[in-house]
Amino acid sequence: MGFCTFATMMRLEKQKEWFSTWFDSPFYHVLYDERNDDEANEFLSNLVAYLKPAQNSTALDLACGAGRHSRALASHGLHVSGCDLSPNSIEEAKRVSDSSLTFFVHDMREKLDNQYQYVFNLFTSFGYFEDISQNALVLKSIYDSLVEPGILVIDFMNAQKVIQNLRFRQEIRKGDILFHIKKEVVNGRIIKSIAFEANGNSYFFQEKVQALELSDFEKLITESNFEIERIAGNYQLDSFDSENSDRLILICKKK
Repeated sequence: MGFCTFATMMRLEKQKEWFSTWFDSPFYHVLYDERNDDEANEFLSNLVAYLKPAQNSTALDLACGAGRHSRALASHGLHVSGCDLSPNSIEEAKRVSDSSLTFFVHDMREKLDNQYQYVFNLFTSFGYFEDISQNALVLKSIYDSLVEPGILVIDFMNAQKVIQNLRFRQEIRKGDILFHIKKEVVNGRIIKSIAFEANGNSYFFQEKVQALELSDFEKLITESNFEIERIAGNYQLDSFDSENSDRLILICKKK
């Protein structure tokens, strides 16, 4: 199947927010099967060493997916709740839930019922919305859910480097499925179009993430009554460099 089918199939998806369908699809986990617990454990070990949370501190893994970061946090003695909009991801995550690790379905734009000492929003789980003003809704929800002096950690892509090194077309085979990938930058968003065939059917999904840079986050975070304590550029928490860093990691405190 070629990219000529994209325009037709896009019309079928416009009615829904992209993340509500793609993240809830079993094919999402097929395409990204290389994302494993080892990577999450390394990052969270470095993060916990920096934050030094007390044992039994309460933490929320916001947009937790199948829970790999939640499990890593819980292994360091935190009481962790993980939430995600995808019911299928939450069902997968619940397979390893226990008294110190719980999961629930939640839209990050909506108010949370519980309060936490830490909120983690990891692996580019921000900036998904067509209306950029909804980013403020997310930060307002986080602010209200944090006890003072609560800590927010955002782990985002380094959008500048991603755009500079964008591979516009590629094919990735996972088992019997050949994924046709097209990437482009449109109206300040990095759009990844994913087309493939499986089980005799044709599928099309998109990922649309706002290309937020450090200055965008600084404005958003300041306006949401947080202050930035540290800016890192990789999972070893080295200093951020806009041209060379792989990640943009912000450690923020509730004012």
